[in-house]
Amino acid sequence: MHRQFIDLCILLGCDYCETIPKIGPTTALKMIREHKSLEKVIENLGEKYTVPENWPYLDARELFHKPTVTEPKELDYKWEAPDIEGLVKFLVVDKGFNEDRVRSGAARLTKGLKTSTQGERCQQPRQRPASGITADTRGGGGFHTARLGDFFKPIPKTEEEIEAIKKKNEAKTAEKKKRKAKSAAEAKKGGKKAKLGS
Repeated sequence: MHRQFIDLCILLGCDYCETIPKIGPTTALKMIREHKSLEKVIENLGEKYTVPENWPYLDARELFHKPTVTEPKELDYKWEAPDIEGLVKFLVVDKGFNEDRVRSGAARLTKGLKTSTQGERCQQPRQRPASGITADTRGGGGFHTARLGDFFKPIPKTEEEIEAIKKKNEAKTAEKKKRKAKSAAEAKKGGKKAKLGS
């Protein structure tokens, strides 16, 4: 069962290899249930589907079954101030995030780093509010942890964006009504009942 689940994950697309075009979640699950393995799925694909050339599904499966794991004791992590320009390049230039949000989030990360190094000197943090912040009730620096959501809060849509969404939805609704009316008129002409949902 575990092996089939991994094969399903590979068929759906994973970090280690691309998907087979035209195979979505429903089809992938059906194929794995029917054929039990990726090898059998590939054997029985038919002409509709094309397996990518040199598809490394065996390597992907091996990585899932036997991942390379480094012992934590062998790792030496050092918390340093974030590379703000690197974050901006990656998140804004490469991924399209809002620059102001990224910069303000990076500033909070920097501030949080300073706060948590002060907090490491404080002992026994006592209170954990629902916000995800651990506070030292004795005063002093406190011990501060934060969630990703604290750094990248959603920005409300502008009035123009809301208006554009409304217009788009109204146009869709009008088009749907138009199609229903046309379908009903055609059914009346032909003496047939209109199909529901047309």
